[in-house]
Amino acid sequence: MRHLLTLVFLSMLFLSNCQPEPLPVQDPGVYLDDKQTTERDRGFWQQPGAVMDAMGDLEEKVVADIGAGKGFFARRLAPIADRVIAVELTDTLISELAALRDRELPSARRSRLEPRLGTPDDPNLEDNEVDIILFVNTLMYIERREQYLKKISPALRPDGRIVIVDWKKKDTDIGPAKSNRIALGDLEDMLKNAGYHLVSSDDETLEYQYIVVADKLQ
Repeated sequence: MRHLLTLVFLSMLFLSNCQPEPLPVQDPGVYLDDKQTTERDRGFWQQPGAVMDAMGDLEEKVVADIGAGKGFFARRLAPIADRVIAVELTDTLISELAALRDRELPSARRSRLEPRLGTPDDPNLEDNEVDIILFVNTLMYIERREQYLKKISPALRPDGRIVIVDWKKKDTDIGPAKSNRIALGDLEDMLKNAGYHLVSSDDETLEYQYIVVADKLQ
C-alpha cells in the first residue's frame, strides 16, 4: 500500500510538471513604458523605411518633423537629409531630442538635427524654410487641423511636399481610440480645402496607418 501511494504521488508530480506554461499576454507595444520594447515593436509595425520612401529624395532636403516625440523618425532622417527640424511642444522633449542628437550624431553632423520648440497652433517654421513637412501620429491631436495646415503652407519651398502618417479609422490591435482618429477621406478633403494638391493616398502599405502625400497648389 505504501509503495502504491508513493507511485501515485510520483505520477501526479510528473503530470503537473508536464503541463504547458501559459502563454504570456502580448502587449501591443504602442504606449509601453519600456523604451527598448517600444522602439523594437514600433520599428516593426511603423515600417519607417516605407514612410521615408514616400517622402521621396531626402538628400539636400530640409525636413520638419512636427510632433517628433523622442526622435523615432528624426534620428533616422538626420543622417540622410541636409537638416531635420524636430518640432515639439515641451522643454522636456526638446532636451531629450538634443540629448539624442549629441549621443547619436558625430559632432560634425549635429547641426543636421535641430530641436525646435513650437506651440499647439504654430510649429515655429519660417517662410520658405523646408522641403518636406512630416506628421506621424500627430495631426489627430491638433485641434484646428485645417487652419494649421494652411498656416504651415508658406514654410514649404517650391516643389515642397507634406507627408501625413496617421491611424486608420477602424478597429486595430494597437493605437488610440477610434473616435479620435481622422478618416482618410476626411483628411483628403481637409488637405484640398487647405490649399494642397493630393499626390498619393496609401491605405495598404502599413497595417494600422495610412500615408498621404500632398504638395501645395502653385
